[in-house]
Amino acid sequence: MRRFVATIRWYLRELTGEAAYDHYVERHRRLHPEEPLLSRRDFEHQRCDRRDDTPTATCC
Repeated sequence: MRRFVATIRWYLRELTGEAAYDHYVERHRRLHPEEPLLSRRDFEHQRCDRRDDTPTATCC
C-alpha cells in the first residue's frame, strides 16, 4: 500500500509541475555546481514568465 501511495504522489507531482523545481535543482547541481541556485520563488517566477512568453497551445 505504501508503494502505491508513493507512486500516486510521484505521478501527481509530475502531472501538476510541482516536481519541476526538484528537477531543476538536480540538473543545476550536476551541470553548474559552482553557481548559486535560484530560490523556489524565483524559479517559479521565471517559469511563469517563460510560459507567458512562449505559449505551447492555441485554441484555434
